[in-house]
Amino acid sequence: MTDSDATRTLEQAFEALRAGDHTRAQELSQQILATTPDNPHGHHLTGLTELQRGDAQGAAHHLERAVRGDPNHPDFRLNYGVALEQLGRAEDAAGQYRAALSLGAGNSPFAAKAAANLGFMLRRMGDYPGAIEAFEQALSNDPDHVGAQLGFVHILGNLRSPEPSPELEDALVRGVHLRHANLANLSEPIAHQLGLKYDFAALRDAVPLDTLAHDPLFIAYLEHCLNTDPEMEFFLTDLRRSLILTPIGDITDDALSVATLLARQCFLNEYVWQAGDDEKDRVADLKQHLEDALQQNPGTLRAAATLFALYAPLSNLEERDALATLTSEALGAELDELVSLTLRNFLEERDILDKLEMLHPISDETSRAVGAMYEESPYPRWLHAQAQQPTTIPAFLRGLFPHCTPPSVGAAPNILIAGSGTGQQVVLVARTHPDATITAIDLSKASLSYAVRMTRALGITNVRFAQADILKLTDLNQTFDMIQSVGVLHHLKEPRAGWRVLSRLLKAGGVFKVGLYSTRGRMGIEACRRTIADEGIGSTPADIARFRRRILSASPDGKDASLREVTLVRDFFTTSMCRDLLFHVHELGTTPKGLADDIAACGLEFIGFEGFEDVGINEAYREAFPDDPALTNLDNWEAFEAEHGPLTDLYQLWCFKPPA
Repeated sequence: MTDSDATRTLEQAFEALRAGDHTRAQELSQQILATTPDNPHGHHLTGLTELQRGDAQGAAHHLERAVRGDPNHPDFRLNYGVALEQLGRAEDAAGQYRAALSLGAGNSPFAAKAAANLGFMLRRMGDYPGAIEAFEQALSNDPDHVGAQLGFVHILGNLRSPEPSPELEDALVRGVHLRHANLANLSEPIAHQLGLKYDFAALRDAVPLDTLAHDPLFIAYLEHCLNTDPEMEFFLTDLRRSLILTPIGDITDDALSVATLLARQCFLNEYVWQAGDDEKDRVADLKQHLEDALQQNPGTLRAAATLFALYAPLSNLEERDALATLTSEALGAELDELVSLTLRNFLEERDILDKLEMLHPISDETSRAVGAMYEESPYPRWLHAQAQQPTTIPAFLRGLFPHCTPPSVGAAPNILIAGSGTGQQVVLVARTHPDATITAIDLSKASLSYAVRMTRALGITNVRFAQADILKLTDLNQTFDMIQSVGVLHHLKEPRAGWRVLSRLLKAGGVFKVGLYSTRGRMGIEACRRTIADEGIGSTPADIARFRRRILSASPDGKDASLREVTLVRDFFTTSMCRDLLFHVHELGTTPKGLADDIAACGLEFIGFEGFEDVGINEAYREAFPDDPALTNLDNWEAFEAEHGPLTDLYQLWCFKPPA
């Protein structure tokens, strides 16, 4: 084979590899190696093929030969590092990533990829400072690099400083403004840093509004993060009270800026904080003032509208249509953003709701009750969606489960999201599989309207939304390569009935992701639910606010002390999430043994649990059950959880439907 023949064969092989034709790529690479056994490009190609086939050991063999043949080729080093990482050879993998980064420093996209890989490797090794440095190097080469943004924010989410740290503050502010990141990871570290900086317990009687209004970290926190810190909630609740009871004429520009930030936070948490009677009276007066102003003199409403929005969305106004049509010039930039967030979006969702597709009437009694709850409280309300690296279903599963032999699914799969809620999961799936055709169904039209609006805003066009009941989904008359139903089936009267319907809609060779509550993992939550039931506590927003405040105020040795465990759960901190968490009309838990029974009853095979690797659960399981390297024996998992305690509050597992 001449050099030109080898080059042409390599190009054809890479084209086959990109198309997912591993067999053809392997044949072509073997042709090259048959005539030039030491050809580094041939070994590199063979190694890449083995990586995509899930054979890390075979890949490492060929990629090592490629590196030996040309140690200065950055791609060879990078991909050899990937193979070593999959084999668990962390130090060696990090060394290859460093070499790749050094060799490819002049190529910004490549350097970003190599630095991001190094960052993830160092994170797994526990070298957080090194990982932060690597991710920052990746972002300096490619500020929009999805993986580097995700990794950077993930590490920041685990960092806590024992004292105020300007360096950490700056990093947290940068993290909040990374558009691809999961900002939920930053809520706790920012609250912790702000608490160190201000000592909120001591500030309640002397709030420095002029300082807070210009503090980048405080601004970023209220604008972009949901507060999940009890001490911060007490401070912000007191701050809100102080603002609403201040005469409008005494509201300074700084106070108004802080009120605007706080109103945004209150909208995010759906006004879950308890308010006193004097606050409610003041809000009622402001509402009347706003109604009159909108009819007569809109120029006088800026402060009144902002203060009102601390306690209710501006969509609650009778004159909301008049407010929605006012220009940014008339409102001012800050109030205009608040009007869009709390009013114009509502009007858009209302228009969407009237046009939503309904596959069939919702007739099951339990489904109707659950749907009614989500019509009142669409769940969850979100503003940011974490980005994903586009990939295929086989590659995605290989990343989660190295021992898995993934199914052969094409590059344009048909996907069903059964129980899509407000669309956050839909966005993640659509970004991960941009060439997929996605059907997303839910019981709640209010939730679906939110989902449609958000996906439109994000430019996602490959999703069909419809109102439907899982129990009637046989009406679809189609099958799917992948089905996801997370946090849904446990709200059915008989969850296995939902399992059966969805497994019938799954193609042979398709995969099924299920998320179900853990009986053991929700014992603390069940204690709250029992208290609510025993005391006949209602589920209105006011009831939820009162019960939350009771828990937050419980003394360590009082009768409600045992209920405080629920304050560690993120869902405790908004009205709709708290209702879903503690006041749900129907939910059932399960165990690994119960999961095994459901999987067997539906003729499926268990692939594995998602999310256990990063928190050390899989490592502990391997030590306990070395004879199950694939981690797929659910009887073992049952024994493991019974001995070690709850694994999670929500099992997220993947199953496979074997060919007929």
